[in-house]
Amino acid sequence: MSDTHLEIERTYDLPEGGSLPDLIGVGGILRTDHQEPFELDATYWDTERYDLVAARVTVRRRTGGPDAGWHIKRASSDTVRHEQHFPLTDDADTVPDEVLAALFTERRGRGLRPVVRITTTRTVTRLLDEDGDQIAELADDQVAAQRLDDDAPETPRTWREVEVETVEGVDQQVAHELFAALDGRFAAVGAGPAAVSSKLARGLAGAPAPRLQSADKPEKGTAARALVKRLRKLRSTLLDQEALLRSGGQADLRETAAVALGIAAVIGSYRPAFPPTEDVDRAAEAAEGLAAVTARAALAEYLVEGLPRASTPAQDALVDSMTRERILAATRERRAVAVRDVVAFLHGEPFLELLDVLDDAVERPEPTSWALRSPKKVAQDVSAVEKPRVRELVQDAVGDDDDSSAVLDREATAREATEQAWRAATRARMAMDVLGDDAFPHALWKRIGDAADVLTERVRSLHALDVLRVHSGIAERGGEGTFGYGVLAGDRVRLAEESYDEAVHALNRV
Repeated sequence: MSDTHLEIERTYDLPEGGSLPDLIGVGGILRTDHQEPFELDATYWDTERYDLVAARVTVRRRTGGPDAGWHIKRASSDTVRHEQHFPLTDDADTVPDEVLAALFTERRGRGLRPVVRITTTRTVTRLLDEDGDQIAELADDQVAAQRLDDDAPETPRTWREVEVETVEGVDQQVAHELFAALDGRFAAVGAGPAAVSSKLARGLAGAPAPRLQSADKPEKGTAARALVKRLRKLRSTLLDQEALLRSGGQADLRETAAVALGIAAVIGSYRPAFPPTEDVDRAAEAAEGLAAVTARAALAEYLVEGLPRASTPAQDALVDSMTRERILAATRERRAVAVRDVVAFLHGEPFLELLDVLDDAVERPEPTSWALRSPKKVAQDVSAVEKPRVRELVQDAVGDDDDSSAVLDREATAREATEQAWRAATRARMAMDVLGDDAFPHALWKRIGDAADVLTERVRSLHALDVLRVHSGIAERGGEGTFGYGVLAGDRVRLAEESYDEAVHALNRV
């Protein structure tokens, strides 16, 4: 079992031998309550690559004080952290499975090892209002940090710092107003907000941490610069959505699919921009796999919202409530299955390999000479590949059916071909968006976009017809009426035929 709370605090550096400021009268503080000093002993853990530090996440096993146990902290800013507590275990040399599970993505599936031991002599002063209620807690810390890597210095690093943490439940804006008022009092005694607010960051100073070794950004005006910028944004959004999906939260499935396709567009369409390694090749395949599984989840989300309703009020009035409820239940189940498939992918090795490549591309870019050219020159190469690729897949999607196969097989083949063409056109449009339509011919950018829009409607209609066919058959076998299914199916057949004609038109223009 674990519990989570929001921690809002500010850390101050005090000069050697300096005294604490008088805080009476600041931010409603009218009384103080000094506590006896106590000892804290914490061991911090990370991967060989220091993936947790790079993700602004810390995990420690700490003894002493009122909250001994295993702690995970995720920093939102220098003052705001989400802290998760787990019970203290007797085995100090093994990270509990529950803690490892909570850190699966941040540690990129890797094992953890001790990286630094930090001991603290802490003296707490409770900061109280006029009624004796606590406003905040001031911790005056004497700290000693000993790195645990092979290159660690023999002598621990020592320093003094003061942490002021508001009580739980205080609004962040109110907390920052308090800190702003405290800054003046601390400045009066020669102190100020700490340059490094994390004990771990100070303790690791000088450590050989691969994830913390950054490289310069590619030169301005190059395609490589635009690619790194886009990947940084996509990685951040992907990790936000991944955290929601893994925790069972309400993720935006369409945004997740768009991000996955965007990553596939950058790594796939601009493959020559990245090192010619097997790691990148596998990451490109993983990006395509993630794009496929999240696209199906986004499609399932659309069916929940759109399928139970006809496109016009007149048609919608002909659909009975039982039919609507049956369809809604069926589409919700389909969405649940699709989300489980996405979560399963997020637990797999290909996803972790993809994250590793994204980390390297964003934090330590190694652009090739191909990518260090102007966006226009790179766009010419990308167009030469993407245009015939999209055209071929759209041709497959709108080509003549194979009359020798069964109807259900033909329908399944049509759906699969349309999905592939849809993802390809959407991916190509996203690839063009990275460099902008100034790099690509505007006419090509618009035609690819039109094809993507048409195929979006077509793939939705084909999947909607599949759901309606299956559940109309179930209703018929159960002796229920199927008129409502017929109304909705007729609506979707019309949309499918219209989108087919538009797809053929789009093919002739690509």
